[in-house]
Amino acid sequence: MPDEQKKPAVTTEKIEGIPLYLIPKAIADQIKKKGEAVFQILVERKFHHRYTVKVETFDEHAERVKQEQPAPEEGDGHG
Repeated sequence: MPDEQKKPAVTTEKIEGIPLYLIPKAIADQIKKKGEAVFQILVERKFHHRYTVKVETFDEHAERVKQEQPAPEEGDGHG
């Protein structure tokens, strides 16, 4: 339909292989890029003192959770 607005594809950016001293700059750059929509910042330590930084917006987080957790089937509730 012509009146419907298409949502842009949700793509979560990962910055990998960052040394410890560059983590604040990487986070600041992502916050500038994504603005006030930032929901979660994930920093994971990898091998050889390198880190992965992932900054998610709420929409990106909701989409990731939806993909990771399938909808419960009928009868899977409590009781």
